[in-house]
Amino acid sequence: MGFGFCLALFSSFGQTFYVALFNGVLNDELGLSSSELGTLYGGATFGSAILLMWIGKLIDAWDLRTFTIFTFVILAAACLMFANATGPLTLMLAMLGLRLGGQGLMSHTALTSMSRYFENERSLAVSISNMGFAAGVAVFPVIGALVIATYGWRGIWAGSAVVILFVLLPWALFLLRGHVTRHAKYIERQSAPLDSNSPPRSIGWTRSQVLRDKRFYLLLPIMMSLPFVATGIQFHQILLVEEKGWVLATFASGYFVAAIFNVVGGLSVGSLVTRLGGINRIVPWFMTPLCVSMMLLISFDTPVIIWVYMITNGLNGGMFGVVSNVLWAELYGTQNLGAIRSLITSTTIFAAALAPAVMGWLLDSGWTMRLIASVSLVYTLIAMVIAARVKIAHKPPPTP
Repeated sequence: MGFGFCLALFSSFGQTFYVALFNGVLNDELGLSSSELGTLYGGATFGSAILLMWIGKLIDAWDLRTFTIFTFVILAAACLMFANATGPLTLMLAMLGLRLGGQGLMSHTALTSMSRYFENERSLAVSISNMGFAAGVAVFPVIGALVIATYGWRGIWAGSAVVILFVLLPWALFLLRGHVTRHAKYIERQSAPLDSNSPPRSIGWTRSQVLRDKRFYLLLPIMMSLPFVATGIQFHQILLVEEKGWVLATFASGYFVAAIFNVVGGLSVGSLVTRLGGINRIVPWFMTPLCVSMMLLISFDTPVIIWVYMITNGLNGGMFGVVSNVLWAELYGTQNLGAIRSLITSTTIFAAALAPAVMGWLLDSGWTMRLIASVSLVYTLIAMVIAARVKIAHKPPPTP
């Protein structure tokens, strides 16, 4: 679990909230406008999603330690390239590496390993690992803002590459000590003869089988709702603040509250799933906080709702992090979980990358944030109704 927490934390190097800290200096030194920078970042995000779909499945075939080293090397190389970026091409390649190595593979490695090697306590292990994401939101922007004035943005990224390779990677491998025995026990459980005492999830689905399963497509709308809605509104938060007549500093300060309740939501739903013995009673109701947050934006303009909005968003983010990982393990088993998770993660990344552009187009067409929140609420409710029709239980994969 320490390994999962740390990799979730280290994924912050490629997360939007950290990379965006350097937008100002990139605009000034590389002569890029905000729209050009946004286009480069969006292209890098789409590219990382495509690569993750193919690279992510290697975690099923490679030793976890080898895959971890591979992930850290990609992230360190991207940091070094970012430090030496001289124009749009090198910057986009650096962003591609940061999004793939950080936001993509670090998160993928952390959560796939938790879902694979924990069985009875899977949801709790995932929820504890998810705390690393909340810790990154709380720590990385503060550190970045403090050291950029002293070392400069190039110095920060060059130093990050050194720290990643010579401090963070050895620490991650240390946390994986005993992995040979752990993996051998996992293989033994998976290859044991199937009898009345064997868990049904011992038969794992392949990614191609998942793509032919109707349940996957019925669950996809609800699993895309939070990445799309939350990312789009966060990206256009300045317009939201202006429309509501709020103070931007007050709204921004609410993210600390959201980070706290992200942890609360993750631990709560992880413990609940463990007590209930599965996730079937959680889906689709775990998306209720997002519906509440949209209703707040539709109905109220008072600044007091900022805190309630951040609380509901934080709770839903923590719950989503647990459900979105445990769900696929319970439905399709863990033998090919890396390939399946990389498919799901790529889909959610596409949704998150598409949201700012779609909502931006709607806003330019005359839509208000209130109207966007209304449509988002309707979409989420429809997705919940569709997901409620799915029986969340493992069944043997279809025969070829």
